Amino acid sequence: MSETPPVPPPLGDAPRAERWSLLEIGGAVTLAALAFAAVVGVIAVIDTDSSPAGFGVGFGIALLIFLAGATIACALACLARRRMERVALGALVAACLSIDLIVLAIWLEIDSEAYGKTAGVVTVWSFFALVVLSLALAVTAPQRLALALYTGAVTAAVVGGLISTWLIVTAEDEEAEFAGAGSPFADALPIGNDSLLQVLGAMLVLLAAFWFGALAASRLPDQTLKRTFTTSPSSTT
Repeated sequence: MSETPPVPPPLGDAPRAERWSLLEIGGAVTLAALAFAAVVGVIAVIDTDSSPAGFGVGFGIALLIFLAGATIACALACLARRRMERVALGALVAACLSIDLIVLAIWLEIDSEAYGKTAGVVTVWSFFALVVLSLALAVTAPQRLALALYTGAVTAAVVGGLISTWLIVTAEDEEAEFAGAGSPFADALPIGNDSLLQVLGAMLVLLAAFWFGALAASRLPDQTLKRTFTTSPSSTT
């Protein structure tokens, strides 16, 4: 009897192996970051002076982990579905860094401007990445109107993240320089930091509107979209 030749693996196994590799990296980073946050967080709770203070610290750390965990969950889901993989992996790292940096600062009572700005920047980008990744999961194949709104939401998120980063990096501890005096680059900008806050507020409004608009437009039937874009006054007469 002749032996049966081995069956070659399907062609789709290579991308599947790569996908699981990315998931393993993301899972390992998440587990390491959460283990560190859990140990340091428990120590911070025990190290408080009173029971109410310990409860407050524990509640705050748990809330932080849940909020950043939303970004981690969306990032892992995007890695599993091979959607925006680089953004997902970067968002996962940013979310894990924000958890560990803030928990460590709570425990050691770190009072450093550079440390606080670093934690603030990674937290901001973790939030905006959450918005982008959740939209990528909710709207899988945007077309026409949904695509335009999808692009608008992603653009608003990127612009909002850049503005937030600039505001955090240029912030001062002693006094906020919102009067226009600052670095030469800030003075060269057409708008001051106070105006940047207004721009950031506008970006957040547009981001929210575009996000839910893209979600709603993606749920419309294709026939309805075709009628919306192809119907003209001449064709209706």
